[in-house]
Amino acid sequence: MRRKIIVIMTFAFISSICISGCRGEQEKENPTQIRVAVIDTGISTKAIPEENISEGMNYVDTELSTEDTYGHGTAVASIILSEAPNAQLVPLVSNVYEDGKIKQVENDILAEMIKDAIDIYDCQIINLSAGLILDKDSVRNAVGYAEEQGVLVVASAGNDYEENGAVKYYPAAYENVLAVGSLVENGDEIASFSQRGDWVDTYIVGEEIPIKTLSGNETTGDGTSYSAAKVTGMAAKELEADPTISLSKLREKLIQKNDWKG
Repeated sequence: MRRKIIVIMTFAFISSICISGCRGEQEKENPTQIRVAVIDTGISTKAIPEENISEGMNYVDTELSTEDTYGHGTAVASIILSEAPNAQLVPLVSNVYEDGKIKQVENDILAEMIKDAIDIYDCQIINLSAGLILDKDSVRNAVGYAEEQGVLVVASAGNDYEENGAVKYYPAAYENVLAVGSLVENGDEIASFSQRGDWVDTYIVGEEIPIKTLSGNETTGDGTSYSAAKVTGMAAKELEADPTISLSKLREKLIQKNDWKG
């Protein structure tokens, strides 16, 4: 089932922790570990292994845990791990599902979360699996700060093309953010729901993507949220292989790897 973009953003960030050791087989057994801050609905500990989850925070209500209440964050987390199994995920909760409704943080808090993911949680990649239809100064400044710190920001382009093809979602539409759209299952064309345009940097399959549910069961889903998560996982894998790669080179490699010529 395709998930609609809500009026808040979810992110995933990555930072590397260098692990010293010998080359060869020992290096394979102890790969460089990448930290990924998932700013979303949380992460289900029933679905995602505890060894892949680091301490985070619930920004909607600091008294609540980072356990997922909706399922979106868990799905995103499972996709990231499918590409980068050694990644450390840091759940930073921006949305909580209560009484049939989504309760979410304000824009300024969201901007604070982006900065905290870097300054407090030591992350290097930001995955935004939703977006705002308006350009907000605090969010724009926060992703600018991420760029200054060498942090890659990956954002979903949005799922509203059929209803509103002209809309651009932020922060995906910012030049310093890697905007990801979706392709159909066979990769031959852009998915009907995916936003598109010269502001979208790359496209990757976003239909029938394997995901984990809150309970840990497996299912499939559609959406640019999942395409963005896949690219984030690929970025984590690139950083794992080369922790010294520059932000510009990492962006370039991801765009080239997923380059789709329509």
